[in-house]
Amino acid sequence: MKQILIFLTFIFYTLSYPMVSLAQGVQQKTVITTGMGKTEKDAIQDALVAAVSQVRGQAIKSNEVLSTQYKASNNTDNSTVDLKTNIKTLTKGVVNSFDILESQKTKEGLYQVKIQAVIPFYEAGEQIHRLRLAVIPIKVSNKVNNKQAADKYGEDWIHRLEEGLVQSRRFAMLDRKYTDDTNQEVNQYLNNDFKIEELARLGQRVGTDYLVISEVRKYNVADKSVVDPLDGTKISRSSTNTEVSIRLVDVATSQIKYAKSYVDSRGAILDIINAIYPIAILAVNTNTVTLGSGGDEIKVGQRYTVMGLGKNLIDPYTNESLGKEEIPLGEIEITDVQAKTTLAKITKGAPDINKQFPQGLIIRPLNKAVLTGNTKAKSSSRVNADNKTKADPDADW
Repeated sequence: MKQILIFLTFIFYTLSYPMVSLAQGVQQKTVITTGMGKTEKDAIQDALVAAVSQVRGQAIKSNEVLSTQYKASNNTDNSTVDLKTNIKTLTKGVVNSFDILESQKTKEGLYQVKIQAVIPFYEAGEQIHRLRLAVIPIKVSNKVNNKQAADKYGEDWIHRLEEGLVQSRRFAMLDRKYTDDTNQEVNQYLNNDFKIEELARLGQRVGTDYLVISEVRKYNVADKSVVDPLDGTKISRSSTNTEVSIRLVDVATSQIKYAKSYVDSRGAILDIINAIYPIAILAVNTNTVTLGSGGDEIKVGQRYTVMGLGKNLIDPYTNESLGKEEIPLGEIEITDVQAKTTLAKITKGAPDINKQFPQGLIIRPLNKAVLTGNTKAKSSSRVNADNKTKADPDADW
């Protein structure tokens, strides 16, 4: 009975105490602000502007906040009670509701009020703070003859690339293909069929850091059909010679950060991930390790070299950071792949891997491992075991 009482008490305080959920979507935040004005209504409007600024930031003051003030001040009824009742409609959902906590007239003849306001806002979630990438629909070179087949091949190729980058959980992937569909959905929030609070979703789109631009450079299909010697029938066979070029472009500067041609989209996925965010080892348990990545691009049975991170490397000509020295310590073999993490067994160098773990460990494809620190450990600040620090990817390009 006592346990039930404690549980019910916890539920009561959880539900009654005003707090903001960390979940993604439209949230409500309660704030207390003060305002001043010639009339009580003017003072309330001033306090409402402060409340919206506090929740949604000073950056929106030129539009939403001033719009709030304009719409509230254009209410023809001077009654503060009527303003309180209709504030949600008057401000188009920018302010959900408010209560007057205190109201007094100063010696100077101005009204000063303290209000408690409920302001809707949109919580985009933690993923949006990752490095943002957008994959542009693939183009086909004018040198390719069979445009229709190349278009279909390129669309499938870029779809696999985008899937792999999403599953890596390293980036905030922004859509650039279905913008018409998302625009249509967002525009519906402006009609009366949706709750007014849903308007908080408007104006939340973010720009991308990098564009992934691709082009089908080669698409040749050769007929390799043969004749069956027994009955003379034709056995249809063909071989395809393809090449897709990838460019990673910094949107702000138009600088090409990465460029390479590929036959296989999987190679492009792994190269992009390893160039920006090499897979980190999150935990070591004697003869097994846990990797901070999963998805379809990692397969059971694959082998990787475990790299310990050493000193920072500086280019003597440009004085730019080249990342951290990577020291081969041993090898692992993938044993189990989940959506977000991967398990692997240590096949070589278990003592060194266990010893070096506190200083940070990453993995590299086995055939690309080196015996010196000449390669770059991109964004090695992510390699900490607790994975709490945020990387600065651009510093290590």
